[in-house]
Amino acid sequence: MATKKYVAKYRLLKETYEGITGKGISDITWYRTVASLKQYFSLSIESEKAISIVETYAGMKRKCPAFSFRTSDFNSRWQAFKHFYDGQFVQYTGQQFLVALADYLKINLDDVPRSTRYYWFSQAGLSFNALHTYHCKDLALVAFVAAKWAINRRPQPMKSATTEVLTLAL
Repeated sequence: MATKKYVAKYRLLKETYEGITGKGISDITWYRTVASLKQYFSLSIESEKAISIVETYAGMKRKCPAFSFRTSDFNSRWQAFKHFYDGQFVQYTGQQFLVALADYLKINLDDVPRSTRYYWFSQAGLSFNALHTYHCKDLALVAFVAAKWAINRRPQPMKSATTEVLTLAL
């Protein structure tokens, strides 16, 4: 049974999220979001860091609405996000970041259209400039968006056909 203190903090976190994103969230969606925050961000409702975690997540959600725990490729995208987010004091120029990102995602940077690079940055609320210096935490959302592009470009496994299908094909 939840205590009054727990319920009050739970509501405060929901109101904080809604205030930052500028949108309401249904109770069931908030319940699922909290479950995901517990899984990926180690959220504990009554902890002192709870507000900070919710503010961080809401800020990411506001900048990049595609930031969702419910996509099938979330874990791969999350790993790319964490790779760059955890480099807390590292700074990159735009060009250095693209090279590091291409290396991490195992993609050829020459295969990425110029407009796609700008799109990745815009989806993270940033403007791309090859010479501008960015903080790693800001670039983590760019990596999250770019990871989806990289995942979609990877060759898909071939489905094996049964002998009956192969016979029909002949």
